[in-house]
Amino acid sequence: MKKTLLLLVMAIFTSQIFAQEGFKMGIQAGLPFNDFNEALSVVVGADVSYMYPLGEVVDIGPAVGFIHGFAETFQSNIVRADLKPVQFAPLSAGIRIWTSNDFSFGGNVGWALGVSEGNDGGLYYRPTIAYLMSSSVEINFSYTGIELDEATWSTLTLGIVYNFEPKYRTRR
Repeated sequence: MKKTLLLLVMAIFTSQIFAQEGFKMGIQAGLPFNDFNEALSVVVGADVSYMYPLGEVVDIGPAVGFIHGFAETFQSNIVRADLKPVQFAPLSAGIRIWTSNDFSFGGNVGWALGVSEGNDGGLYYRPTIAYLMSSSVEINFSYTGIELDEATWSTLTLGIVYNFEPKYRTRR
């Protein structure tokens, strides 16, 4: 938890250096499947990023976040008290390609630090499709994958992102 707090503070501090141009803050919630379907019930997350526009179509930049998977409490009507929540702090680089003023696709690739006990983390990837509802708010749908030693973290999430607008370009 201390690692995550430190990373979030660093991301916020860094965003102030860039005067909030291209700075994004988002939250998401979703469902696990495959290897973690039996152990977790719901997944929530938050992330901050700085996306630098390379032009009108492509944005790139770093991102840091936190993912929390809530432990499943019931499995086949038997209480499972031994299941623990799973937590990650992803550090990644992202790319976003705008197909129009409203739609974009892209993703992030990096490393997810394991925050919970016994979790070493792994390779992190998150492809995303997004719709810009206004100049500052977007909704997105994403798949999150984290390649662990003996399993793969797989979730589908729905998120909302607040965009601090670049001064020289607006979408919409």
